[in-house]
Amino acid sequence: MAKTVLVVDDDPTILRAVDAYLRIKGLKVITVLDPAEAFKIAQTKKPDLIISDVAMPGVDGFTLLRSLKESSATQNIPLILLTATDRITDVEKGFASGARAYILKPIDWDRAWAKISPFLQ
Repeated sequence: MAKTVLVVDDDPTILRAVDAYLRIKGLKVITVLDPAEAFKIAQTKKPDLIISDVAMPGVDGFTLLRSLKESSATQNIPLILLTATDRITDVEKGFASGARAYILKPIDWDRAWAKISPFLQ
């Protein structure tokens, strides 16, 4: 059975690109524009991995991550943050909040897969 990845980003272009790439890798993908909706989906679908943008209007990726880690239903789902910034303070904040890895935009697919694949074994 294919592993499921929930991808959250407010940019439809990024969502389509990540969706296409992960499907080529044989994964089931759920894409969501809204972090609040992503939280609800994660509670019910329990994906094997969540990839979330950091900078989104309303609920940002850090807040989504903290909410997921506080919920017993989702606290063990690994989350990778997707971001356009590699500022050390943001990276530290992400890891302190429970992120397992970072993928930088623009996405280098070889590097991204090296970070994604270990969570899908």
